[in-house]
Amino acid sequence: MHVTPDPTPVLSTQAELQRVLRWWWVIVLAALLGAFGGWLAHAIKPPIYEAQAVFSATIDYTRTGLMTQFEQDQALNAVGHLIASNEVIERVINQLQGEGSTLTIADLRRMGTVERQVDAFVLRLRTSDPQEAARLANLWAGEADAVLADAQTHALKAASLAQYMRSIETCLQRAVMVAPATALCPQQSLEDLQALLATVGQQFQTERQASRNLFPGLSIQWVESASPPTQPVQYGRNDLMLVGALIGWVLGLVLVETLPFFRRFNYKDAN
Repeated sequence: MHVTPDPTPVLSTQAELQRVLRWWWVIVLAALLGAFGGWLAHAIKPPIYEAQAVFSATIDYTRTGLMTQFEQDQALNAVGHLIASNEVIERVINQLQGEGSTLTIADLRRMGTVERQVDAFVLRLRTSDPQEAARLANLWAGEADAVLADAQTHALKAASLAQYMRSIETCLQRAVMVAPATALCPQQSLEDLQALLATVGQQFQTERQASRNLFPGLSIQWVESASPPTQPVQYGRNDLMLVGALIGWVLGLVLVETLPFFRRFNYKDAN
């Protein structure tokens, strides 16, 4: 029985590899053109300017004693969370709305970020106007500074009340074990001490809540105000160029593998 051979060429991995190696410059050229397209796409976008305000936060170890790395990070991270908190951003928006601005909380969050660098916190704000970027960054930093200062005050009061509560508890323990109670706590009965402890406990909870859980052993300062940037930032340019290069590389590979022109030359060489 005679079988007519199939005229369709059999796919050969070696032939495909030879084709790619022969026309490698086409693939590279396509990748370069794709990278250029990514650069061009970034270049035609409106310029974005970034202004920065910097806060410094240090721990007073004479007050706190030794702390683990986790405790230090926890105390410092609370500063960054407070700078980027809804409370601070809402205060900024309220002030802007008083000036007739239409910016929203979502807009400001999209424009700004807070980045921790060891014991410093960098507030970055990006807009298309360098003057506006600096103004908004300083406005945000000013509101954050006010909230941080208020939180610090309440944190110190909460720490003082906590120490006072410990002294009352110590007095109560001794008053229960030793008679008469007033010998250790002059002019204070057991009932008075219990009532005083409850009152101080309520004050402590109020101050603790007002401190926004800020660590009392911190020293926080707004050390650098934002200045209008002179050059636009290049955010996203490298990403666009990389994506363009990858797309160009894939398209170049597809062209080499599918266009008859490249396949015809390759099969001649193979034969």
